[in-house]
Amino acid sequence: MDISEWDKRYIEGYESVARNIPCVNGIFVAYNSNVDAIKHIGPGDVENLLRKVDADIVQQRIYSYPRQIDSPADFLARLLIAMKDGKAAEIPTYSTDIHEWLTDNLVFDEARMGGQAGIISNLLANMDLNNVIAYIPWLSPEQADYFVSSPNLLHPFVREGRMELLPPAEACNPDYKAKVNWIIEFNKGLSVKYAEDRIIVPRNNRLIISSRPPWVRIDMSDEVYEHLPEMGKTVDGAILSGYQMIKEEYEDGKTYRDYIARAVGAIGQLKKANPDICIHVEFTSIQNKFIRSAILNDIVRNHVHSLGLDTVEVANALNVLGYEELAYSVIKKEEDAIVALYEGAVRLLHELKLQRIHVHSLGFYICVVSKDCPIDVEQHLDSLLFASTTAAARALQGGINSFEDIKAGLDVPISTQGMDQIDKLGAYLIRQGKCNLEDFEKGCICTRNHDVLIIPTRVVDHPVDTVGIGDTISASAFAAVLAGMCSTRED
Repeated sequence: MDISEWDKRYIEGYESVARNIPCVNGIFVAYNSNVDAIKHIGPGDVENLLRKVDADIVQQRIYSYPRQIDSPADFLARLLIAMKDGKAAEIPTYSTDIHEWLTDNLVFDEARMGGQAGIISNLLANMDLNNVIAYIPWLSPEQADYFVSSPNLLHPFVREGRMELLPPAEACNPDYKAKVNWIIEFNKGLSVKYAEDRIIVPRNNRLIISSRPPWVRIDMSDEVYEHLPEMGKTVDGAILSGYQMIKEEYEDGKTYRDYIARAVGAIGQLKKANPDICIHVEFTSIQNKFIRSAILNDIVRNHVHSLGLDTVEVANALNVLGYEELAYSVIKKEEDAIVALYEGAVRLLHELKLQRIHVHSLGFYICVVSKDCPIDVEQHLDSLLFASTTAAARALQGGINSFEDIKAGLDVPISTQGMDQIDKLGAYLIRQGKCNLEDFEKGCICTRNHDVLIIPTRVVDHPVDTVGIGDTISASAFAAVLAGMCSTRED
């Protein structure tokens, strides 16, 4: 298809999902939410911070590549690395000292809802889904204020042995404190002088300093855990995220095994009264390879239907599953990088025994689905086109406040760079005999073991911001998949 044909197919995909989205009974979303303190880095900001620390120590930290932020030098080292590469990164900090230093020396521009589950819950509620049930283990009054005030967004609360679904402001714990993350955004073309070098940022992106205070646990109260089966009956799907916060060991003697087992148990509880519930996990950057492996092998494999992740996260997943050479090919940005990304997505689908894996990259999406997935390839294609439209609308407007807002994404141009990348993949697949030109141009490739959906995406050249775009892509696509499943059942 050329761009005009894709434009037409985009409209069809949007209209199809718009018709079917009211069929979705609801979606359960857990676990991670926080307050995002956002700073858009401008000319001179980084140089000003560098004057407040020892430049030699920063250089040493760049060489050692800190995996967590313990000092201002660690922060500046990872910021300079991220800006030079133009890559998003999320780095944990276990101390409040960094938050205080940044507040004193940088000052945030705005604060808003952060964390995958928080962002996704607000998005789905504003998309007018019938029922969005959010669960945040550390729901504080301050955190509750960042959830949209909408009758379809509720939080479980157990009172006298009975589960109630209440607005977050009524379900919060007044004794809890908010978790605050810093989002440092930088734009393509920004120039930063460091020592004798000058960095020119190659693309819009961000560095996230993720706060991990000791009281943050990816867990669930016993009361809510016991009532999960009845909650599972009220929804068609669940989006689970935040597993990257699991640590190997805790101060109270617990280990990752306790929280992995609890996470798997929660999925089992949701399935008890609703064996057809569809479970999606939203992956993210996980520095600890041991935890990354445990999440993929112990939580995702055999327990989850759908996985969402970006290009770097595909490489990270492949790396811990033993596909190091393929992982390297995904991220080295050579001519065949998109081929490696496709091959990596296929490996992950089968290795982790998933029904669906959705990879979002700048300019294109790749979705590989198993033969036992309950919707057809056209419905999968609709879901990807709808997700791209939603993400474009969010980037263009800075947010989605109603389903009608999504339509603005249809006016965003389709990425010619994405089209070029897709053509490279098409040439490879045709040479390999995996499809013919006609099938590839339709965006749907059917093989004996799986089906592949590939689309060029709509890309905003100058987005209002980039925070939450990946979550928007995955959540809106998954909601559209559920809409397709529900409409198929009704037919």
